[in-house]
Amino acid sequence: MYGQAHIPKQRVPLSQKDEKWKKDCVDAFINLSKFGISERRAYLRSLYDYYNGVIDEEDYNYVLKPYGKTRKNFPTKLRNYPIIKPIIDLLLGEKSKRPLEYTVTVQNADAISQKEEQLQNLLLNNIRTQFLNELIKQGQVEGEPQEVPLPKQIQEEFNRSYVDSRAIRGQHALNYIMNQQEIYDKFQKQFFHFLIAGECYSHKGVRRNEPFYEVINPLDVDFDKDPDIDFVEDGDWAIIRKFSHASTIVDAYGEFLTAEQILELESPTHTSAEAYLLYRAEASGADDNIYRNRLIEIVTVYWKSRKRIGFLNYTDPNTGTQEVREVDETFKLTAEMKEQMGATLEWEWVNEVWEGIRIDRRFYIKMNPVATQRTSLDNPSICKLPINGRKYSDINSQPISLVSLGIPYQLNYNIYKYRMELAIARSKDIVAQFDINMIPKNWDMDKFMYYVEGTGIAWVDYNKEGIQLSPQHQSVLDMSIKTISQYLTLLESIMVEWEKLSGVNRQRQGSVGMYEGKGTSQQAIVQSSHITEDIFRKFSNFEQRELQGLIDYSKVAWINGKKGMFVMPDNTLAELDVEGLGHLESEYGIFVSDAGKDVEKLQAIRGFAQAAVQNGLPMSAAISIFESDSFPQIKDKIRQAEKAQEELQKAQQDAQAQQSQQQMQIQQAQIESQQLDKEKDRQLQIELALIAAEGDDKKNSASLEKMMKDFEIKQKQLELKEQEINNKLAQNNQE
Repeated sequence: MYGQAHIPKQRVPLSQKDEKWKKDCVDAFINLSKFGISERRAYLRSLYDYYNGVIDEEDYNYVLKPYGKTRKNFPTKLRNYPIIKPIIDLLLGEKSKRPLEYTVTVQNADAISQKEEQLQNLLLNNIRTQFLNELIKQGQVEGEPQEVPLPKQIQEEFNRSYVDSRAIRGQHALNYIMNQQEIYDKFQKQFFHFLIAGECYSHKGVRRNEPFYEVINPLDVDFDKDPDIDFVEDGDWAIIRKFSHASTIVDAYGEFLTAEQILELESPTHTSAEAYLLYRAEASGADDNIYRNRLIEIVTVYWKSRKRIGFLNYTDPNTGTQEVREVDETFKLTAEMKEQMGATLEWEWVNEVWEGIRIDRRFYIKMNPVATQRTSLDNPSICKLPINGRKYSDINSQPISLVSLGIPYQLNYNIYKYRMELAIARSKDIVAQFDINMIPKNWDMDKFMYYVEGTGIAWVDYNKEGIQLSPQHQSVLDMSIKTISQYLTLLESIMVEWEKLSGVNRQRQGSVGMYEGKGTSQQAIVQSSHITEDIFRKFSNFEQRELQGLIDYSKVAWINGKKGMFVMPDNTLAELDVEGLGHLESEYGIFVSDAGKDVEKLQAIRGFAQAAVQNGLPMSAAISIFESDSFPQIKDKIRQAEKAQEELQKAQQDAQAQQSQQQMQIQQAQIESQQLDKEKDRQLQIELALIAAEGDDKKNSASLEKMMKDFEIKQKQLELKEQEINNKLAQNNQE
């Protein structure tokens, strides 16, 4: 029974942890659990019933049985009019639209040194390229100079865009797991439990060399932790109890069961109606299928035991450096190691997570240390349980949930609805009273009512023999109930109070008053979101822990490496190529961004998209912004669009500069052509003058001959110049 268990001593050597010790540990922690106490399970189940609208008449006994007896044949029936479910469903819808932004970083001690080394290599390559360009300019080396940025620009770009290759590998690994294990849908289911029960739990680890992730029903979990610890994985022990058929057990644990045990599961010895009703009609106990019960109890126990490890300090004979190595308790320090390496050994007791499974209260399997221990490189005693979870509010008080806060309002709402229906049933219209003797002679009741309803006139025969009629016999009786409007006011006040408490007001649900402006409605929505933001924040912390656990387990699962394809959050395909040893030695850190702020930033950026398109942003980039639910993705796509736009502007500027240069060359060629024409004219005049002077003076024959030769040379130069100008003009026209 709960609270009457004796936990075996945990600080014992591995050699003393025999089969009996293991079974005693499993039984002891099961006896410590609260599974034998039905109040907790009944309370949690009632929260889900309130969400689903299931009526528990015990909540309404003081209304339905005011004097200890049930009143029958009433004109109405108590029904559920849900006011809790719409609030929960709206928050679930908001959660599905909030982006889950996570970033993987590397926390290894050598992360900074690797960054500095890569920056140094980039700067050295830049210096080499600049030196080579200088040699090319001086003609000492053949080739074309390369355009290189300045070292300062390289350093700024490197610091802005540097990402450790191990971080990229970890990001791809986590993206792959998110897709493979359908983490988004499972987180949504976790949030459903978190809103209704105020608790959410998960089970994760490694199966068949792959990380797995399971959502656990809060009814199936029990644990113990320090009061100051928020998450179950940091606690002392945790238990999962489920009921399954023999076929399911064989599928999951067949490799650990003997043939005899599998045969015995066909006739379970510890099945009971109570086990079946845990998942069926637990509240009412009325279920015809109870006699088909063949469910078998399976209890999985995780607890923190102790193990003895040693730290061997020695001097490496090859390098001469001082080294420290962790060894298990079976290690023996020899005299030779002491003498040759100066080795010393220090022992320490640290925590170690164990597991054990009990089936049908008689079969014990998998009782051993968990194969994949989540430990810390800095503190070997830190280890985490494979079960994790947290509660919404359990500080110094009993835990609560959003549904539990809404139960009083739901009960009062149903009661006032019930009383209003009673009032409506009692309420009659305004009725006119007529003396039956007012019906004329030879008329029956049907004819009299025909004229009353058809013409609105009640024909009266005041001359009936022996009958005295008086106007006093005619009156109006008001049988309507005035309290109906009061009930409507009460129902509205209940809704207002519940919405105020939950933080989901009518504006947030899409109901805007006739005289409310846009600013008033937006302010009301913002103020209401401040109340529910704490729920999202606490669950976001839980998500961060879950992602950290998955990436940690992947290091052991993929020790031999992993290759595959996966879908990125923006629906693009990516490749996964993990090197096992490097992945194992990486210390990853997961950081989840504030989804509330991300939503505001996404809305603001999408609001700027139209103005950005008008200022030159490509339409394809704007569409990709609307398709993205991730703020980093949008930043990356905007950077790419800006870079493409800068390259386009630069190309346009280069084209304009080239065009201007061509125009200048054409103008220069035209000027040279005009000058050439003028020079030809001058040469023509000189030739005419020489011809005229040739016959006048024979004495100047020598000088004349020289002038003719100079003229011919000048003529050839002009022809070459003209040909060069024509070639330039033809080339510019082709470009």
